[in-house]
Amino acid sequence: MKKRTPVLLALIWVGFCFAVGASASNSHDPISILGNSDFTVENGVVAGSGTAENPYLIAGWEIDIPEDTRYGIKVENTTAHFIIRGVILRDAGDLQGAAIRLGFVSFATIEDTTIANSINGIEMTSCTDATLRRNVLYVTGQGLRVAGESAEEYRHVIHETNLLNDYPINYLYDEDGETISGLRSNNLYVAASRNLIITENEISDGDGIHLAFVEDSQVTNNKAYRSRPVLTENGISLSNCTGNSIHGNELANNARAGIYLWLCSDNDLTENQLLANDYGVILAASDDNRITGNVLVANPTGIELSAGSSGNEIVGNIITHENTKFGITISRAVANHVEGNAIVECETGVVLASQANNNKVQANTIVGGAYGLSITGSYNEITQNLISQNAQGILFPETYGQQTTRGNTFHDNLLADNNTHVYLNLDSEGNSLFRNVFLGKTTLVVSDHGKNTWTVSGEGNYWEGYDGNDEDGDGIGDAPVLVYPVGAEDTAPLIDSAFARGGLGVLTTLEEALLTLHPQEREELEISALIADEDVKRFVGFRGFPEFLLKDFPGILFDYGEEVPGGLTGTAFTMRTVAFPLDIGFFDGSGMLLGTETMEKDSEERYTIEAQFRFALELPSGTFAQLGIGAGTHLRLPEEG
Repeated sequence: MKKRTPVLLALIWVGFCFAVGASASNSHDPISILGNSDFTVENGVVAGSGTAENPYLIAGWEIDIPEDTRYGIKVENTTAHFIIRGVILRDAGDLQGAAIRLGFVSFATIEDTTIANSINGIEMTSCTDATLRRNVLYVTGQGLRVAGESAEEYRHVIHETNLLNDYPINYLYDEDGETISGLRSNNLYVAASRNLIITENEISDGDGIHLAFVEDSQVTNNKAYRSRPVLTENGISLSNCTGNSIHGNELANNARAGIYLWLCSDNDLTENQLLANDYGVILAASDDNRITGNVLVANPTGIELSAGSSGNEIVGNIITHENTKFGITISRAVANHVEGNAIVECETGVVLASQANNNKVQANTIVGGAYGLSITGSYNEITQNLISQNAQGILFPETYGQQTTRGNTFHDNLLADNNTHVYLNLDSEGNSLFRNVFLGKTTLVVSDHGKNTWTVSGEGNYWEGYDGNDEDGDGIGDAPVLVYPVGAEDTAPLIDSAFARGGLGVLTTLEEALLTLHPQEREELEISALIADEDVKRFVGFRGFPEFLLKDFPGILFDYGEEVPGGLTGTAFTMRTVAFPLDIGFFDGSGMLLGTETMEKDSEERYTIEAQFRFALELPSGTFAQLGIGAGTHLRLPEEG
């Protein structure tokens, strides 16, 4: 970690300066300077001419900021040199404001100043060459906010003698190859830097970790969180950053986002834990980033893409908890790819909102919510998703003539156990739905007002309740399926549901292997199983899987790669959203069976074993007894020969 000035010395120096400033202070109204000509006595200037040798001096004032005033001191659009020194500012209470704002200024110095009883402290926008030293900030929101459109606009000298709620302000500029670790603070700012390793830091109840114009760096295994209801924003935020890895961080209870990206490209956000932030991840005006393998729990919005973000990949994430209102939402963003995510018990799984166009939503498992997908955007492709146990599977919300939802393609999805599978609004047209599987005993589970297509290239959809004939044996029903309320038609309903296995969401992405089991005192037997060897695959298992397809379906082998602890405090299995009972067997690293359980459908119970295990095998209930799988059984994987 970089060498830093001892905190004790900083506290002593600031305390001394505060005492001097307080003794000579006088009350003053809030100060607003909007150009060089506003540096006047009326605006608190007590000395200076604005040159580098003789800067304007605003000093010794006490400013109590009225409730309806956004800033205590505001200086904008100046090139003169000036110093704000020994000023006391109190009661900056505007959420969008700050005690001090500098905007589009150069050569500013703020020193020996105190900000107290305020929401936000110092805000600097598009400034250059500012110096901050020996200031004391007591705030409940953002202590220091620095923003700019170029790296030069972060070129400031901000000393560790500045204190934010009794912690030194950590501001680094133009670093290369440094390691920043072991920091216990409420803030970390890094700008215009490259090839950094930022690791094992704990940032709480403050400004979080801010990166601006940072390249080719690793941000790993940090914690950024709130432990009390302060009005801070993001855990980790990136602005104009490229080529960074944000990996393995724990981000919890942040007032805005766990991770926030603005104008960023080619960054990897992988295997982070995001818990109970307002948003798990936000990408705004950011392109070609990858969000993979993260666990997002109880964030009201899991992942949001907006403001023209394009070319991003959202792959293999777990998004869950009943407090999640939106799993993944895309608004005013195009050409993004959403694949292989587990979205379970969220109010709405995936939202393609206004101007969310040309995105692809593929092979996701969306289970147990109010709405599986909500679609207002156009020209999106939705394919191979399992959409199950929702109140409505696919919803086109009414736009009341303000927008037409058109050109979306839905194919090879499986919809099961939803109260209503599909609702297409009055303002939807030219959307195509074909090769989907609708499991339900009636076609009333869908609704279309007649402007969309249910048959493409001679193929319609599979309808479980279809009772028509196929006299010529071509796999197409002879009578059309009427889609209510206006009698739109699927003119080529499919008779055979075998293709449904291609629409099982995350399960579609699992490899199938032939396992060898050798029960004690019996001949070896072989069974097929899907291999769940990643977190998202293990999390999904048989969640939302329709019992209709269970016959002759492979089992699932959960492979943890190494032995993991069992027990209720270790690795355990749940049957929440699984519609049928299962047998489960636990095996150690050598493949020896340690124990078995029968798991009841949709049970809240946690099923496990009081031992370490590497593998767990799930099969339909009763299969273990039927095959003689019990004590002494050994499991052999194909690669073991």
